[in-house]
Amino acid sequence: MQYGLSAEKLNSLDLSLLKDKVAEEQITRDRLQQAGFSGDVISSVLENEAWEEEQPIDEGPKGNPYSPDNPIIDGIIRREVSVKDIQDALLNGEVTTKQLREQCFLSDELIKRIETYQAKQMSPIDFDKLPPIKKDRTDFYFLGLPSAGKTCLIASLISHWMKQGICNPEVNNKRSVEYFRILGGGFSQGILPMSNPNSFIDYIELTLKVTRSEKRFLGLCSSREVVYDIPINLLDMAGEKFRRVADDGRENFDKHRDYLLNDNPKSIFFVLDYSVDKRGGSTFDQSLSLQVVLNSLEEMKILEHTDSIYLVVSKADLFPTSLGQTADYARKYVDESYKGFKNRLLELEARYEFEWDIIPYSIGDCMFGQLLTDYKMENNPQLRQFPEQLNQRIQDVTAKYRSGLSGLFTN
Repeated sequence: MQYGLSAEKLNSLDLSLLKDKVAEEQITRDRLQQAGFSGDVISSVLENEAWEEEQPIDEGPKGNPYSPDNPIIDGIIRREVSVKDIQDALLNGEVTTKQLREQCFLSDELIKRIETYQAKQMSPIDFDKLPPIKKDRTDFYFLGLPSAGKTCLIASLISHWMKQGICNPEVNNKRSVEYFRILGGGFSQGILPMSNPNSFIDYIELTLKVTRSEKRFLGLCSSREVVYDIPINLLDMAGEKFRRVADDGRENFDKHRDYLLNDNPKSIFFVLDYSVDKRGGSTFDQSLSLQVVLNSLEEMKILEHTDSIYLVVSKADLFPTSLGQTADYARKYVDESYKGFKNRLLELEARYEFEWDIIPYSIGDCMFGQLLTDYKMENNPQLRQFPEQLNQRIQDVTAKYRSGLSGLFTN
């Protein structure tokens, strides 16, 4: 109902003519208010009109979710609530799937993922009941403060290997198989792993099957495709344990030294949380924590068996740069924010002769705490790039320990 008149002229219109027009078009109170009519005029015009009386305001479920100040809807729009919060709100009638679709602008596919989400987590286990670390393999340590993203990194790597068909878990270690299934299986459906609840560490035994073209007999014969077995252990150290070691020193590691120390070659991945400042932490504290843990590993003689160390700057999707420039930005970031840790690493490199590098990593955008926004590789450039780059690093690290099916060969 648009007259193109000022408020004064609108409210001076003949009420009988206005009533006829309102009755003809069944114009509601809201439309009259939007047009600029005064409250007195609206009350006079709509007096005893049946259609107006028969239109109660739909407040929706309890808590008036249609109100703009509804906390659950506001939290969803701002991406400040968890999947569990939304599930509870649906169950308690605080929000409906219609509102998720129309007011929060969630797709039907995402709503289904929220409704069917199930959190899975390893059960805690006493240290003396942990399965022993299998020997004659390469140990890959993943270390970092809580929420740094190290368990997500491991999950994305396992999922990547499974999609390539090159990963075989060791079935004789039941806890390893369970952790493998929780991490890889959940990530393949876009579900991020929960933090490691164990007070110390969990690890996964697996063997990679890698096919490479190799020359046989010192290069005198033509090359052929060779399948290599790469037996590895993935060690996921609980973030809280990492924090305690960083806060209290080596004594938090001492009783576990015999468990960790073996003759297996080792590669250590320190996961640096790029978002630490945004989460109320500081790069200074994170850098100091990394340095303390690195020194503890040296005192435990772990570095004597270490071939390589990587500083992994996680959440690279937050970098203020393009995907192709993340490696350069990660190096610059470490130089600016982790100078002390890097200098200590350079000192130890000269002493133990390990290789080291700085690499970026990201799985892409996440939402509601536990959901990967886009978990299909064809739509997620981060999943196409970073897991494969890390896969190549792991294959390079283990190159000299490969067992080939080709007999005598040269690399």
